[in-house]
Amino acid sequence: MLKRLTIAQAQQQLPSLPNELTQEPVIITQEGIPVMAALSYAHLTALLETLDILTDSEFVAKLRQSITQAH
Repeated sequence: MLKRLTIAQAQQQLPSLPNELTQEPVIITQEGIPVMAALSYAHLTALLETLDILTDSEFVAKLRQSITQAH
């Protein structure tokens, strides 16, 4: 389960928050509703790279073909 913090808690914990983001993102809420997520820079860059790869339809087609052949 992802850790949840209110905006006020996130503000108070901001100096130590990077240490908590090494394993998973933290959901930040306002009035009990998720409004943003904090995640490590490494996690962000990995997500952006994955999105970049998955938006390349030619690459995805080749990847699917390779997976099918491997089974």
